[in-house]
Amino acid sequence: METCVQRSIKHCLDMIAPLEMQNQPEDGQVQFYKFMVSLYQEMYQQPEKYMVFSKPYEEYITKLKAQEAPQKAHVNNSKESTLRNTFQQAIQFYAMYFYKIGLKSKAIDGQSGALIILKEDYADVLNQMESIHGSKYNAERYKVLSKLGIQVYEKDTSVCISHTTYKQAMEGLVYLCKAPDSKYKWMNYIRLDFKNAYSPIPTVNDICKTLPARSAEAVKKLEDNLSGMKIKAKIKPLRGIVSDFKWKVEYAYKGKNICGFYADNGYFMLCIYFNHFQNINEFAKILFEEDYDSFLWFKNQFPERKCKCPNNRRVYFDNEPRRICGLSNRAEIVNPDENDIDRALWVLKKYRHIA
Repeated sequence: METCVQRSIKHCLDMIAPLEMQNQPEDGQVQFYKFMVSLYQEMYQQPEKYMVFSKPYEEYITKLKAQEAPQKAHVNNSKESTLRNTFQQAIQFYAMYFYKIGLKSKAIDGQSGALIILKEDYADVLNQMESIHGSKYNAERYKVLSKLGIQVYEKDTSVCISHTTYKQAMEGLVYLCKAPDSKYKWMNYIRLDFKNAYSPIPTVNDICKTLPARSAEAVKKLEDNLSGMKIKAKIKPLRGIVSDFKWKVEYAYKGKNICGFYADNGYFMLCIYFNHFQNINEFAKILFEEDYDSFLWFKNQFPERKCKCPNNRRVYFDNEPRRICGLSNRAEIVNPDENDIDRALWVLKKYRHIA
C-alpha cells in the first residue's frame, strides 16, 4: 500500500518540469536535474532512509477516520497539520538545502566543479535549516547527502560543495539559483524548470505538460472557448510541490476573474466565478425558468459549507437554500467528464454573454 508520504513524494516527481533548456543542453543542468530526480525516486522507495517518516501521520489519520463524527469543512486540525508539515518539510529538506547554498554561492571552481560559499554564509544556511519541523534529524540528512556523493570540505575562508559522480551538477544548481528575482523563482527551482528559469512567467502549456491527457484536454477546450477575447491568465506560483500544492490558474476578463482551474496529476477542478453570491441566486432563477435540466446540473456544482465561517453565505436554488463560501462565490466542477466540461462552458458563456 502506498503511504501518504509516498504519495507526497510522487507528487514532487509529477510536478517536476520536463528536461528542457532555453538553449543547447548544458551538462551541469542535465546532471543536477538527473541527481534531484534520482533523489526523489529513491526517497519514494525508502522514505525512512531520507529521514522522512510516515508512521506518525498514518497512525493519526487511521485514528481520526475511526472517529464517528466527521470533520466539517474549514475546521482546522492542528495536530494533523503539524504531522503533515513535518513529513512534507522533511521531503523538501534536500531541495531547500541546495537552494539556500545556491543563493549564497560565490563561484564554481573551474577544476573540481565545486560550489564555493563563504564559511559564514554556509553556517547561516545550516542555521536556517534548523527551523523546520523534525530538525533533530538534520545531521542524519547531511549524512544521507554524503552517501549520495555530496562532498563538503573547507578551503581557506570558504566551504566547497561538489558531487563525486555528477561533477558539474553544481553548475546547474547555480544556474537556477542565480536567475533574476521574481515570484516564480522558487517555483522554477523546485520544478527544475531550466527552460523558464530566466523567463518572466510560465505558460499554461507548461502546466499541461504535468497533467494527465484528460485534464490537459479540458484546459485546451477551455482556452479554445475563450480565444478571441482579451483574457488574461494568472498563474499562482507554487510554494511547494508536495501533495498539498496544486496548480491554480485564473482567467480574468475586464478586470474580473470569470473562471479558472486547480490541477495536479490526480485532480482537476474547473471553477466558474460569479463574483457575488447574489449573482448565483439570480442566475439560478434564469436557468430554472429557461432550462431546468441545466438548472439541476448547475445547483450540484456548489458544495455546501456547514462551517461557522463569518464569510458563509446562503444562496437559493429554486426554494432550496444552501450555504456556500462567500469569499469564492463559484461553481466547482470536480474531475469533470466531457459532458460536465460542455455544460460548464455553456454556463460560463451564458452568464458572461460570451458568443
